[in-house]
Amino acid sequence: MVWNLNTKFRLIPYIENGKRTYIHDDLCNDAFIQMQLESESDKLGKNYQYNKLNLDEMYNFNFIFEGDNPVQVSGSQIMSPNVVRVCSRYYLFDDYRTDNTDPLNKVDDFYELRYSLKLLKDFKLIVWSREKSPSFFRRIKEARPDIFSEWVVHPYKIELKLKDNFQSIFYTGDSAYITEALYSQRDESDLRKKH
Repeated sequence: MVWNLNTKFRLIPYIENGKRTYIHDDLCNDAFIQMQLESESDKLGKNYQYNKLNLDEMYNFNFIFEGDNPVQVSGSQIMSPNVVRVCSRYYLFDDYRTDNTDPLNKVDDFYELRYSLKLLKDFKLIVWSREKSPSFFRRIKEARPDIFSEWVVHPYKIELKLKDNFQSIFYTGDSAYITEALYSQRDESDLRKKH
């Protein structure tokens, strides 16, 4: 268990460095059930059903809790032996959602992301993607240079991992590896070979 001593939140890794941790399993399992129930009416609700979380592709998968209350969950998804996608299956639980008047104000102050980035040093490229325009990434890069000064907003959407899955990306690392995150007919059974 990892505590963020600067806030009221604590991070519990469900998967770390590609392996299950078995830390506070009961608490995490309850949070999975709550996420499934809450997300049923969300546009991307099917992504938050346990069997659709792609846990077998996660290098990290972390919960943030306030006491025993789940705040958010987010994963670092292996795209290739060199590329990882952060904020994969990011979900903010209902009790912690805001009115979105300030989308840059994250409940956990990016604690989960900062924690994960420390564990992802062996990847050549780290990407964050979203279906919508890259304007959020531009705003966040400007607003939070303490975290994102070295990150780059890709100039156009890419077809990320799956056919017709065009996403805006924000990345740090060697952009030559972006091609490894693109959709192709390649066999993905070797995603974990390096890690």
